[in-house]
Amino acid sequence: MSTGATVSRVTPGTACVACGSATEPLEEYGLDVGGREVTFLATKCPACHNEYVNAPAILRSDADLMDVFRPSASPIGTFRRIATLTSRDREFRHRVGDKVAGTLLWYLLEEDMADVVFLAHHSVTEEPIMAFKKRDLFEAWQIRMGGGRAITTGGGLRANLLTLTQLRNFVEADRGLHPRIAVMGRPCQIYTIRKLLWDRFAPGYELAFALGTFCYGNFAPVGWGGQKLGELLGFDPGEIRQVRFAEDTLEFVSQRGTTKRIPAPEVAGLVNANCLQCYDFSVSFSDISLGRVGRDELFEAAVVRTEIGDQVLDQAVNDGFLAMSTQLYGKADTEEDEKRVLGFLHAMVEVKKELTKKVR
Repeated sequence: MSTGATVSRVTPGTACVACGSATEPLEEYGLDVGGREVTFLATKCPACHNEYVNAPAILRSDADLMDVFRPSASPIGTFRRIATLTSRDREFRHRVGDKVAGTLLWYLLEEDMADVVFLAHHSVTEEPIMAFKKRDLFEAWQIRMGGGRAITTGGGLRANLLTLTQLRNFVEADRGLHPRIAVMGRPCQIYTIRKLLWDRFAPGYELAFALGTFCYGNFAPVGWGGQKLGELLGFDPGEIRQVRFAEDTLEFVSQRGTTKRIPAPEVAGLVNANCLQCYDFSVSFSDISLGRVGRDELFEAAVVRTEIGDQVLDQAVNDGFLAMSTQLYGKADTEEDEKRVLGFLHAMVEVKKELTKKVR
């Protein structure tokens, strides 16, 4: 299955993704990735002073990737539409975890659009978490987050080296039995998978679908951090519509116009430190990115980014696996809901971007 985007190969480090100027070499060094030493090249842009690290043998250039996905096209990157969805599957609806994401991954397996699902953000060891059938998705759904291994490559984005090691370990054990891999992960995992030159790193295997989950860190709306943030705000975090930064203070504005100022360290303390390593929140390089907005456990917001994302989502809805809110509510309510989702996502992107700047 095609990802809907053709990416040519350009030697990493030839152009700065921030300003387009030619970069200059700084150093090169080797890192172990799945038992293979990979040479990483560090470069610097003399014009804007951004620094980059890349691995020409296994990773595409940042400049090339940005041309295809255009993550700076909007606060949440390039996208075709936003949809609010719920699972029609009784088992997934009653499970803890990402109900819509789980249903969509099951659909890919059930309809032979992928041979296996790589749950890249579930594991913090070098042992990959793979799903071959619906039951595997259920058993793997307790998310475990950890430090992993990552390296900044370009534009404030980080390549997750642990993801590469896990993929390599699966490929070596699988020996070509399940070549079409759907990947579910957070921004750093999906970005890494998009940069990967599959025919060099995992010959015979291909990316069938990239499903991203919003990088909330620890203050996902229904998690402990979200509850704590709600206590600080005095209103549901799902009602956040705007965030402003003034030195070390964050000013949150709700959909009702309520304003609350909170010291940045108090908010940063609610976020997993591993999620404050890059600027991406909404998984700009995915086919579809998903996440809950507000405390409603029935519905999740989906940002559909690519042609294949559009096709798979429509098929899953038409075949009765998922239901859009438009099927359950009126058009006016749905349009208002999409505005609410977009406003919330823009605010969360700003939170992560500004907190990441302070950390870095």
